[in-house]
Amino acid sequence: MDTPAARKNPAITNNPTTPADPTTPTAPAAPPHAAALTRTIPASRSPSAGGRTAAVGRMAPVAVAAGCVALALVVGFGPGPLRLPGLPSSGTLTYWALPFAHLVGRIAAVGTIGWLLTAAVLLPAKHGAAGNGSRVGILSPTARRCGRYAANAAALWMLATLVELLFTLSEISARPAGDVLDVSSLRSFVSTTSQGRALLVVAALAAVIAVIGRTVTTTTATGALLAVAVAGIVPPILVGHAATSGDHAIAVVALGVHVLAATAWVGGLLGLLTAVRLPASLFGPALRRYSRFAAGAAAVTAISGIAGAALRLGGFTPLWDTRYGLLVLLKAAGLLAAVTLGGLVRRRVVAGLTVTTPTDQTGTTDQTGTTDQTGTDRTTAVARFLRIAGVELTVLTATVGLAVGLSRTAPPVNDALVPDDPTQTLLGYPMPPPVTAARLATDWHIDWVFLAGAVTAALLYLAGLRRLRARGAHWPLGRTIAWLAGLLVVVVATSSGLGLYGPVLLSVHMSQHMLLSMLAPLPLVLGAPVTLALRAMRPATAPHRTGPREWLLRTLRSWPVRILTHPLLVTANFAGSLYVLYLSSLLSTLMHNHLGHLYMNVHFLAVGVLFFELLIGTDPLPRRLPHPGRVLMLLAVVPFHAFLGLTIMSTSALLGSGWYDRLVRPWGVSPLSDQRTAGGIAWSFGEIPTFVVLIVLAIQWSRLDERQARTRERRIAAAGDVDAELDAYNAYLAQLAAGPARRTPSAATTTSTATTTSTATTSRTTSPTPGDETNAEAETSG
Repeated sequence: MDTPAARKNPAITNNPTTPADPTTPTAPAAPPHAAALTRTIPASRSPSAGGRTAAVGRMAPVAVAAGCVALALVVGFGPGPLRLPGLPSSGTLTYWALPFAHLVGRIAAVGTIGWLLTAAVLLPAKHGAAGNGSRVGILSPTARRCGRYAANAAALWMLATLVELLFTLSEISARPAGDVLDVSSLRSFVSTTSQGRALLVVAALAAVIAVIGRTVTTTTATGALLAVAVAGIVPPILVGHAATSGDHAIAVVALGVHVLAATAWVGGLLGLLTAVRLPASLFGPALRRYSRFAAGAAAVTAISGIAGAALRLGGFTPLWDTRYGLLVLLKAAGLLAAVTLGGLVRRRVVAGLTVTTPTDQTGTTDQTGTTDQTGTDRTTAVARFLRIAGVELTVLTATVGLAVGLSRTAPPVNDALVPDDPTQTLLGYPMPPPVTAARLATDWHIDWVFLAGAVTAALLYLAGLRRLRARGAHWPLGRTIAWLAGLLVVVVATSSGLGLYGPVLLSVHMSQHMLLSMLAPLPLVLGAPVTLALRAMRPATAPHRTGPREWLLRTLRSWPVRILTHPLLVTANFAGSLYVLYLSSLLSTLMHNHLGHLYMNVHFLAVGVLFFELLIGTDPLPRRLPHPGRVLMLLAVVPFHAFLGLTIMSTSALLGSGWYDRLVRPWGVSPLSDQRTAGGIAWSFGEIPTFVVLIVLAIQWSRLDERQARTRERRIAAAGDVDAELDAYNAYLAQLAAGPARRTPSAATTTSTATTTSTATTSRTTSPTPGDETNAEAETSG
């Protein structure tokens, strides 16, 4: 093959046994950029590739059949359709079809997420240039095939969800499916019930993936579709049984994390089986990456599953005394077996695929991409992986069938909320005792989302710090203390007595938002976590492969980040979010849903971090204002908080009346009086953070002037005359004073101009481009 790369590089030959493959490395003699252009015979042409493809083709039907059998046993030994004399019934068809439609949708969702995850994260990608000059990841042919598989799975997901919607309506209305198959009934179900709306949203998201999935060619677009697919898992969880159980906040979070982690675990394995035809030099790294990912997903699945089961069972005795407990034990046994099989893959297979593809003395490879002995060993390793992974996939799919059956089984604990206790219905826990300062400090109500996020963020930060110290690099102690202090403020604001009394009293709720938006962000941005991540993470060195550092840099340069970090948008969002929330009906709407309450806290924390990052942060951003602009930006928001506080204090209408009027609070001041206290908090809270930010800005501004002065002195000293620029400037002023007739260029001016031009040219030559990876790190180090 006579390609331009081959003509320039003699290491790339026209050998018919080595046609070009953009994902296979070449001989060691070839330079790194040429290694990306050589090819080996694709694995699909090797004698063993057909066997691999046939094996994978047999695994999927067997795994699906295992899931169907597991669900059929659960449904078949269940109580059967409810039939009461004189009352209508949905019938046997709905009883069987509804869980199987749910299972088909779940398996299709697993396939969609798994293939997108494989294409976007696990498989290697080439580097290409985007329209703005930044680098993007171009999907390989195998990754594009995974995208097409994901689109097909999404289409099946959409159809199964629509069928599930139909049979859900049949079950709820206690009518046969044929009787509800009309437009008016379906429209009423979708518009008036949360279950109908959730299923419709899932079908719409799946349809988007089915249409776009066939056309994606970059890892960025595939990652965006992966986010859409993950979002499609969430709506049914928010309206399921967990949302109506006791302490529904914990139940919903535990179930959501459990389902998402398990879906990614099973889906990643399915996607990796699709890529098994790749050469061992490419399949091995993908398998190692998935192995690490699967270990974390399995751990999260186990922990969240234990938490959810504990909430529903209420003890150990129901595990072996009830049908629900028996299903939990079977599901736990399936997960344990899958973890064991995954350990076997990691220990016996991954190690056999770690060596790079060998070449002979001429820089060519045989048709399988390996030498005889190594090729045999790798073929054996891949065959072993197929056997173990096939069994693991079958076990996991059977466990998915058990999980679907478990979702349709009544738990032994009757956690239906008491009808005459509206407070527990709204809060998920009984009305707490009268609020005191001691109770705010000691009566903790854990928000597991923020607590888990804070612990994870602290561990990742300390891990990055440890990696820097192992290299002998320095990291300021003050930044570490600031980061940990900010996380502590977040935990206190969400999980202490503030989290317990926040939904009960508007004043405590306002205190939470002030802490999250104005106090916690200050130490968090001073901790410079992005700078630490860029310095701690190693660049990807393998050809055609990106890692977390490259993903982070790509995110920082993306257009969504440019929009979200624009100073005008950030200022408007920081100042206007409180108005939109507290002076509209949005407060009542969000308070009625745990996800809405969680969104409020996440939103105010994110808005505060962005605002103060633009003011005093040191992490790399697409744009930053000069220090005078930052001062104006800070002072511009101060009147808005004061005016909001005065408005809340003076209004006679109860804010969030749809929520606070329904709470039965037998103690404390009236809601309107507590509202005036909340207004006072909003009015006065921002003074201390504003003063602290002004001090930090002054210090940073002074240090910047000192650095610029030292830089100017070094540049002048390098020119050979310390006062050359000053003499040139004085000569220029003298010429201006002498008038046009006597304005002639002096030698000093000429010399300074030449020196300045040379210095500027050198600076332009040696300084990195805005798209260079080292530029972002250099800016953050400053």
